[in-house]
Amino acid sequence: MKNVLIVHLGDVGNEGEALRQVLERMNYFVFMKNIGRPNDFIDILEGNFFNFDFLILSCHGINGEILMPVLGESAYMENEPRGNFSADDISHYFKIDDKVIVSLGCTTGQEDMAKAFSEKNTFIAPDDYVRGDSALFFAIRLFYELNKGRNINTAFKIAKQSDEETSLFKLYKNCSLVNL
Repeated sequence: MKNVLIVHLGDVGNEGEALRQVLERMNYFVFMKNIGRPNDFIDILEGNFFNFDFLILSCHGINGEILMPVLGESAYMENEPRGNFSADDISHYFKIDDKVIVSLGCTTGQEDMAKAFSEKNTFIAPDDYVRGDSALFFAIRLFYELNKGRNINTAFKIAKQSDEETSLFKLYKNCSLVNL
């Protein structure tokens, strides 16, 4: 059985819960973590939370950054970052190796962010603005194919070929775009 951590960042509707239900039906062990503040996300990025095989970021993205919840200024902890997470922020905090990370957030598959996540991992994300239902479908199809015993490259290629929207997803390994 493979372990999946779904990180729910912001207002993405029931995307994370829908994924959880489907993946559990496929016999993945799924743990969900709702992110309420930047330090919660940093704990995930530093690998201080749960031993997973797959990390799914159920989030929004804009201009290649991951949108973060906004807190009132008095709610932030000392030295807690403010604003969205850029590729530089990911590079600073990310300490996870040999995992598959799937981001469903728009534009989070742009080159700088992809390189930050994929240095020692496989990273999959859309490089442009993707419809939310298409991102959800892409993830379900990807994990369906993995569950059937396909390797990550083959599962990605099948999931990506579904339509114009799913074709926006890119796969990076070791900081390089993999053309499939």
